[in-house]
Amino acid sequence: MANLKLSLGLIPSTSKIEQEEKALIEEFEKLNKFSESEELKRYNELDAQVNSTDFKTKKKEIENLSYKDSEEYNKEQEFKKLDKDKGLKLYFKTRDSVDLKKFLDMEGSDKVKRYEELEKTVNSSAFKEKQKMKPVTFKTTEEYSRYKDFKKLKSDSNVKSYLKLLKKGKKEEAEKLESAGSIKKYLELEEFVNSKEFLEKKNMKPITFKDTEEYKLLQEYKTLKNDADIKFFYKFKNSKQLKNFQEMDGSNKVSRHAELKEYLHGDEFRERKEYLLDKKRFERSDLFKIEQEYEKLKKSDDIVWYFKVKDSDKFDFIKKRELTFSDDFDSDSLDTKTWLTNHYWGDKLLNDRYSLESDLHCYTESDNFGIGSSILTISTKPQKKEGKVWNPEFGGFRNKEFNYTSGIINTGKSFRQKYGIFKAKVKLHTAVGPRHAFYLLADKVTPHIDVCRSSKGKIWMDIFSNGSRAAKTSLGSKYGRAYYIYTLEWTPGKLVWKINDYEVFKQTSNVPDQEMYINFAGGLEKPMSGSSSMEIDWVRVYQHKD
Repeated sequence: MANLKLSLGLIPSTSKIEQEEKALIEEFEKLNKFSESEELKRYNELDAQVNSTDFKTKKKEIENLSYKDSEEYNKEQEFKKLDKDKGLKLYFKTRDSVDLKKFLDMEGSDKVKRYEELEKTVNSSAFKEKQKMKPVTFKTTEEYSRYKDFKKLKSDSNVKSYLKLLKKGKKEEAEKLESAGSIKKYLELEEFVNSKEFLEKKNMKPITFKDTEEYKLLQEYKTLKNDADIKFFYKFKNSKQLKNFQEMDGSNKVSRHAELKEYLHGDEFRERKEYLLDKKRFERSDLFKIEQEYEKLKKSDDIVWYFKVKDSDKFDFIKKRELTFSDDFDSDSLDTKTWLTNHYWGDKLLNDRYSLESDLHCYTESDNFGIGSSILTISTKPQKKEGKVWNPEFGGFRNKEFNYTSGIINTGKSFRQKYGIFKAKVKLHTAVGPRHAFYLLADKVTPHIDVCRSSKGKIWMDIFSNGSRAAKTSLGSKYGRAYYIYTLEWTPGKLVWKINDYEVFKQTSNVPDQEMYINFAGGLEKPMSGSSSMEIDWVRVYQHKD
């Protein structure tokens, strides 16, 4: 089947091979460039983050959040319970009432102090005794007692004698009696009972409790006791309302209520509650933004393409080779630093060009080369030219007149390689007479590997190992009418020839194991009437990579 496809020319076209390889190389370069891109760097960062245990845990935590299971809910319920507490409700009612304000304003006031002072007085045992006092009359006074003593002394014999003497006008005799105790006492009392003070006392009205200062205090007390403010003050003071207020005021319950109320009315609680009740809370999180960015990148054409191809075998043949030599002939002239326009040994030993005894042509330095549109042309043409010929039978060189000229180039001085992939895009003419070749040489005549050559109207692929041993195959003349990509894949123990990536020939014996260099040469097998040329678009060499 393989030979049939070759004979029918059903192998892939050169342009398709080039386009596919170019596209593949460009895609590989794109892959390498993209592997260093910020987009991929960001994707890998997000991929590691989004698929991390920490991210998944946080996402699950956010999605599983429940308001009823939250600290905020517990605080709200605690506040509601406190807000319904009867003691607290009464406390706040009292705290904000007019009555408490009035009570606090009165507490410690002069009126209350006076009332409490009077209350203490009227409730004292001394005051109560005072209330029980009998009416005070003249007969209950000390003055009355002295008055009785005075009247009693009038009956005293001495006093009577004294008074008689005075009545008879015997004043001197009476005065002699004045030193007597009873008379002396009488005279003192007489002076007392005749005094103004005594007479006022004798004529006094009866004195009762109502006439005392204590009675006035009692009346003042009773008046204050019936005072509306005092009544309010002591009623409120003794109320359950005030007792509750005093017990609650400053308590942990009140402070906790205030703390919770402030918290529940704050922005922090409101926002947290809204967040916990929000069924789309994860969609509003920074994690969601990260996840969305990740999902968007994950679906991007470049990312999908990158992960589809990066680990595939699509680029294996590129990854497993390294470009070691290339020439696309883009300059205006041949690069003579790369290419010798002579046989390698002719340049090295003879410093001149030469042909073989069987050659009908001699090689020129530059006349048979041309570069245009990035294509190197090696022409073989009728032209009289004298040159040297190597004749191994005579063991030396001689001069000869040639009727044809041609060209040869090689990398003997600039590039050699053992093993690898040697390929070139070449157009070989297969007319009978001209001979063109793309081949490899080492330091001796053999081994000699023709990657491709035209001869006898066919395209040949062959190897000449030691001596005359050779292995070869050929393709029909149709393959000399257009450009084809000729490839030699050289590995230890095997040589594989390909045309347009289609395997043509394989050799596993006598495989060279030394460095070889590239040669392109034109020439003749028999005389011809016109010119002939081989065209080389490019040449590339790769080394296998492990």
